[in-house]
Amino acid sequence: MRGEKEIETVVGDVWNKGVEKQKDGFVFTLEAEKDTEAVLLLYTEKGTLDIPFLKEGRKGNLLSMKVKGIDKAPLKYNYKINGEVIQDDYAKVLYHTASFGEKDQNICCGYLEDKFSWNDQAFVPIELSDSILYKLQVRSFTKSKTSKVKDKGTFRGVQEKIEYLKDLGITGVLLMPAYEYSEMQRLHKRGTVGDYAVEETAINPRINCWGYTEDACYFAPKAAFCATQNPAKEFAAMVNAFHEAGMECMMEFYFGKHTALAKMLDILRYWKITYHIDGFHIMGEGISQELFMKDPLLADCKLFFHDVDGYGIFHGEAPKFKNTAEYNEGFLYSMRHILKGDENRIEEFMFRQKRNPLCNGVINYMADQDGFTIMDMVSYEERHNEANGEENQDGISYNCSWNCGVEGVSRKTSIKELRLKQMKNAFSLLLFSQGTPLIFQGDEWGNTQKGNNNVWCQDNELSWIDWNGKKNQQDLWEFVKEAIQIRKENPILHWNQELKGSDYHALGYPDMSYHGRQAWYVERDNDTRSLGIMYCGEYAGKPSEFLFLAFNFHWISHEIALPGAENEINWKILLCTENSKEERLQDGANIIGKTIEVPPRTVMILVGKQEQDVCGFGSILKRLQSTSF
Repeated sequence: MRGEKEIETVVGDVWNKGVEKQKDGFVFTLEAEKDTEAVLLLYTEKGTLDIPFLKEGRKGNLLSMKVKGIDKAPLKYNYKINGEVIQDDYAKVLYHTASFGEKDQNICCGYLEDKFSWNDQAFVPIELSDSILYKLQVRSFTKSKTSKVKDKGTFRGVQEKIEYLKDLGITGVLLMPAYEYSEMQRLHKRGTVGDYAVEETAINPRINCWGYTEDACYFAPKAAFCATQNPAKEFAAMVNAFHEAGMECMMEFYFGKHTALAKMLDILRYWKITYHIDGFHIMGEGISQELFMKDPLLADCKLFFHDVDGYGIFHGEAPKFKNTAEYNEGFLYSMRHILKGDENRIEEFMFRQKRNPLCNGVINYMADQDGFTIMDMVSYEERHNEANGEENQDGISYNCSWNCGVEGVSRKTSIKELRLKQMKNAFSLLLFSQGTPLIFQGDEWGNTQKGNNNVWCQDNELSWIDWNGKKNQQDLWEFVKEAIQIRKENPILHWNQELKGSDYHALGYPDMSYHGRQAWYVERDNDTRSLGIMYCGEYAGKPSEFLFLAFNFHWISHEIALPGAENEINWKILLCTENSKEERLQDGANIIGKTIEVPPRTVMILVGKQEQDVCGFGSILKRLQSTSF
C-alpha cells in the first residue's frame, strides 16, 4: 500500500452495492439515506484511512466513490455510518473472523478476485424427477472423529465424502446455511406471568449451529467452515468436485423480514455466477416466488419454497424445465401417520404418494433438521431437549412419532427389529412416491439425536453425525441403497408428470392403478391400512414389465389382490422390508396365486412380466440375481 497522500477519490459510476475493481482503482457503493455521514475505513499497512464519501456521488440512497492509489492485495475495508463502524452487507469475503463458536473481533471486509479454475463446463442440470437429494450441515456432517476425514467439519470434509454420497445413489446435496452468519446467539428462556407465556433473554450466549438468522453476510462463504485461509477457493473447489462427480450442489438461504427483494435476487444470482450453485431453498419472510421463478438467469436453477403456486405463476403452462418445487412438511406428517397405522389415512396416502403437479415439483422428506431423525421417529414419542437449557419447552411439541413400545434405547430384540422394519418402511414411502425425495444426513443408517428434536445449539456429539452408524446399521444402509437403485432403474416411479390412472395408450392397463382385497378396488373405510399400487412399465419404455407396491401398515397380515388373469403376469419379489439382508438374497421367488399375503407393518415390491417364458425379467431381475452384499 502506498502512502496516504497518493490516495485519490473521485465520484463513482457504479450503482450496484458492493465493491468493483477498475483499471485505475476500486469503486465502493453503499446504501445511505440523505444527510447520513458515510465514511470509508481503508485498512493499510500504516494504519486506518478515513475517507469520506463524496456528496456528489449520490443517486437516490446510493453513494458511489472511486478510490485510486490502491495497488496492494488484499483489500481490507469497513464503513462508518454516523460514527458507527459496520460491515458492507455486500462484502464477498470477511477477514479476521473467529473460529466456530467464538466471538468475532475486528472483522473487516475484503474484495474477492475470482481466480478459481473451473472445469465443470460440461455439467448439465439434473431434472427434478431424476433427483435424489441429501441435506447436510457442513460442520456436523463430518465434525465427529468417526467421519475419518482429514479436515473435519469443513467444506473439504464434505468434499471427502462425495464418493460415499455417490455410492449411496445421491444426485445432489442441499447445504444448510453455509454463508457468513453470526452463530453467537442469546438464549431465550420461557416463563409465565399470570396466565401468559413470556420470554426473557438470558446473559449467556448460545451457539447457533444451523444459521437460520437475519444476522448474516450473505455473499461470503463461511470462513469457520474452512480448513484453509481461503473460504472462496475452498468452497468453489467443493462445488467443482460435486460437478465432476455428476452431482449438484444447492444451498439454503434464510432471509429476514428486512431483507429487500432486490438484494435477495442479487444474492442468488451472485452464488449462481461465482460459485456455480445449482439451486436454492429460499426461506424467510416476504419471499416473492414469481420474482425468482421468472428470473432468466435462474431458469436452470432448482428453486424450493415452502409453498408454490406454479400453476398460477405460469398460467397453467408447464415450463420447459421444471425447476421449482414445494418444500414443506405436508408429506412428512401424512406419511408418518400412515407409518404409525393411524385410522382414516388411506385417501391422504394416495394423494401424497402420487402427487406431482404440472407446473412445479414437490420435495418429499420424512425427516428434516427441525424435528426427529428417522431413528428417533421410531424410538421416541416425546421430545427430550433438556440439554438445550430451556427446560424441554423448545422444539416441536408434536412429532407424529411412535416409539414401537419403549421410549428411547431398548435392548429387546423384538423392539430393535420392529424399529428397523419401520425405518425401512419409512424409506419405502419416501423413495417409492412420486416427487423428489430428500434424505436428511445420517438417516440412511439410523443416526440418532437421543430424542432431541431441536439441536440448533448443540455443537457436540449430539448433533455431529456418528459415522459408526453405517457399520452398526449396515442392513438399513444397504436397504436404502437398494431402494434408490430400484427407483432409478424404473422411470415410472419418478415420472416427469403426474400419472393419470387411465389406459390412455390403449395398452390394456393404466399407467398406475390401486388394488385392495379385490383387484381394481380399494376399501376406503376408516380402518383401511393396506393398499396395492401397480405400475405399467410400458408407459415409461419398459414393455410388458410391471411393478407392484404392496403396503400394509396394520399390525396384522393382509391379503392384497394381484391384477391380471391367471398366469397373465408372472410376479416375483424384488424387495421386502420384512426381510433381513440375508433373507433378501432369497427374494425373486415366484408368487403363486391371485393374491399376496403382506405381513404386519411391511412393504413389498414385486416385479412382473407379461410373458409365459420368464427366464429373463429384464434389467431389474438381472441386477437382483447378481446382487451380493
